[in-house]
Amino acid sequence: MKFVHTADWQIGMMAKGYGRAGERLRKERLSSGERVVAAAAEHGVDFILVAGDLFEDNGVDRALVQKTADVLARFQRPVFIIPGNHDPLVPGSVWEHPVWRSARNIRLLVAPEAVEIPGGILYPCPVKEKYDRKDPTAWIQASGTEVLTIGLAHGNLEGLPGSEPELPIPRDAVKRSGLNYLALGHWHSTGIYYEENGAIACAYCGTPEATG
Repeated sequence: MKFVHTADWQIGMMAKGYGRAGERLRKERLSSGERVVAAAAEHGVDFILVAGDLFEDNGVDRALVQKTADVLARFQRPVFIIPGNHDPLVPGSVWEHPVWRSARNIRLLVAPEAVEIPGGILYPCPVKEKYDRKDPTAWIQASGTEVLTIGLAHGNLEGLPGSEPELPIPRDAVKRSGLNYLALGHWHSTGIYYEENGAIACAYCGTPEATG
């Protein structure tokens, strides 16, 4: 199994505090997403995982939603997406755009249900509220599965400096749930967490275009 784990593109960020640089920053958000997809194609991965906050909020211009989906559709292989806390699955959200139903390779995951993926099983944890103090991974029970198991979640891993109380994820979530790997979004820096045997248990991929 070979995949790209990405998150927190936050397409549509206004960046009002950046003056003239704001427009360049907004464009670069989409351009960096294009480079993520190009890298996935170049390396021949089986699929792309988007661990939430693809958009800055649910008020993003619908034309920009279409452009973002078009970027992901260029990959031609499966793309699995969960909503995050910036773009939660609520009435009137960006996820009601018809493009998510028409793009053949894009799979918007709106329920905490196991999904077959190339080479294994995916356990998605879509965010349905902007503020939620429940562990989004609590439902996952992947133990005893004979194929590779991947979790896809958006939240605050226990122990993060200055982490918020929303969407708390225990540090032992991978071991407790029986996953092989937990792909995380929400934290904008890269963070890699190892098992005792040196294997990567879970990771934050970080945002591809940091605001700073």
